Amino acid sequence: MAPDEQALRADLASARFLAGEDRNRWQFKALAWPYLFVSVIARDGRAYGLRLDCQGFPSSGPTGTFWDLTANIQLPFDKWPTGGERIRLSFRPDWKGGTALYIPCDRESIAGHDAWVAQYPQLIWKPIRGISHYLEVVRDLLHSRDYVCVA
Repeated sequence: MAPDEQALRADLASARFLAGEDRNRWQFKALAWPYLFVSVIARDGRAYGLRLDCQGFPSSGPTGTFWDLTANIQLPFDKWPTGGERIRLSFRPDWKGGTALYIPCDRESIAGHDAWVAQYPQLIWKPIRGISHYLEVVRDLLHSRDYVCVA
C-alpha cells in the first residue's frame, strides 16, 4: 500500500474523523483509492455525497466534487447545494467543470490563488488537520445562513 493511502486510512480511523461521524456531520461511504466517498450532512438533514481525490495525502490536500453515490457519477449541477453568495462562490459548477470545489483547502482551487493564504488562513490545507478539515469546511458552508434548504 502506498504511503498516501496508508496515511488516509489511518486518518479515517482517527478520533477526529470518527467524532464527526458520531456527531452526524459526515458519513464514510467507501474508499476506492485514490478516491474517498463520503457524505456531508447539511442543516436541513440532506446528505450531499462527495468524491475526494486524495492522491498525495496528507502533504497534498484533496480535491473534490459533489457526487451521486448511488449512480456513481458527478452530481448533476442542478442538484448541487444552492443559496447565497458564499454558497454560490464555493460550489461553482463553472469552476474546472465542477471537478473541484472552489474552497481554499481544495488542492486544485488553491493553485493560482496566492492571496487566499492571507485572506483565509483558517481554510488553507494543513496536513496535521487531516481529511476532517476539508469536510468541516464543506459542512460549515452547508450549515451557514447562505445555504438554502431543500424542500
